[in-house]
Amino acid sequence: MQCETSCECDSGDYYDFLEKKLMAMTFWAHKQVLFDKIKEKIAKEEGEKLDRIAELLVSEWKSNAVAEKQQEDFSEKLRELFE
Repeated sequence: MQCETSCECDSGDYYDFLEKKLMAMTFWAHKQVLFDKIKEKIAKEEGEKLDRIAELLVSEWKSNAVAEKQQEDFSEKLRELFE
């Protein structure tokens, strides 16, 4: 591959750069595949337990959101009464 005429590097520099980028991509792809494999293994071994934990956390988060909204409504009504 030739660099464009406006490029001031020689083509060897370009290929060195390209090789380094491709090797970095390979490293990150390998890391991502390994990460996915780890997730699969954990899901297989602990999936039901993690599902129950996730359900509990989401339920608590929703409860907190409702309580926060109720608190905001209460505070707004109280401010209105004092105005």
